[in-house]
Amino acid sequence: MDRQEEALKLLKDIKHINHLITEIQINIDVISTKLTSTTVKVKDVQVQTSLPTDPMAEQVVQLIEMQKELEEHQLSLIEKKRKALNTVKKMTLKNQQYIILKYFSCKTIEEIGGAVGYAYRQTWENIHTAEKEFIDIYEKNA
Repeated sequence: MDRQEEALKLLKDIKHINHLITEIQINIDVISTKLTSTTVKVKDVQVQTSLPTDPMAEQVVQLIEMQKELEEHQLSLIEKKRKALNTVKKMTLKNQQYIILKYFSCKTIEEIGGAVGYAYRQTWENIHTAEKEFIDIYEKNA
């Protein structure tokens, strides 16, 4: 992989990991809500011929696994952001803004355009220019 591909992959990884973290946090919140809002209901006594399943215990295990996965993604994201920020710091302020909004904050082109006051096409061109500057600086600092 050449330095240009590596630079773009770094930015895309940051955005992807941010999305994964968000999804995992949502799933953790859903399971936590289920666990904390569960009420105990008395059931009739019945003879059981197999081992009992405990759905709450399964959800707790699932919750713990998600939290471990979340921590791994967070550590990976910190390292990738640190590496990318070394390049971003050397960029023009205008282009820094575009890279941070798109890749670090995971904003859409429409959201970025609204934040900076440009139409879609101009915003897209400015993002493309910012990506080029990021790549150029990244390649030079190999």
